[in-house]
Amino acid sequence: MAVFKEIYEEYGKKVYRFLLALTGNAQEAEELLQETFYQAFLHVDKFEGRCSVYTWLCQIGKNAWLQECRRKKRFSEKELEKLTITDKSPSPEEFSIRREEYEHIRQAVQRLEEPYREVFVMHVFGGVKLKEIALEYGKTESWARVTYYRAKQKICGQSMRGNEV
Repeated sequence: MAVFKEIYEEYGKKVYRFLLALTGNAQEAEELLQETFYQAFLHVDKFEGRCSVYTWLCQIGKNAWLQECRRKKRFSEKELEKLTITDKSPSPEEFSIRREEYEHIRQAVQRLEEPYREVFVMHVFGGVKLKEIALEYGKTESWARVTYYRAKQKICGQSMRGNEV
């Protein structure tokens, strides 16, 4: 039990940030964090060591989030709509421009097909290394790099066109 406490102390904040990026809701991210560590504790014997503990925990958290989305009969797009810009320094005009740009990018990310969306979210919001993402998918690191690069290209292309896609 003490080892699991150390794991929580080492990875809890990182996994929380990943879940917050998925949900856009601090309370839901906290609940999913608790569920993630509960499931990890129950199924620690299934951890094969093919990826880092952090990647394993993020995968459990993502699965818990998807299960919650299905349970509430909502799709991940509705969850990502809750994300807001927290930068307090820009002027109202700058904020409005950033908000519009952010919305275009958020929509572009949401329109990505899998595995592009998941690779992008895990790497950018979750801080998961591309090598670990590759292991999670059973692919090469080159595959993860290309997938991430293509996801960025698709996001840039979609966000430049706005809502036309």
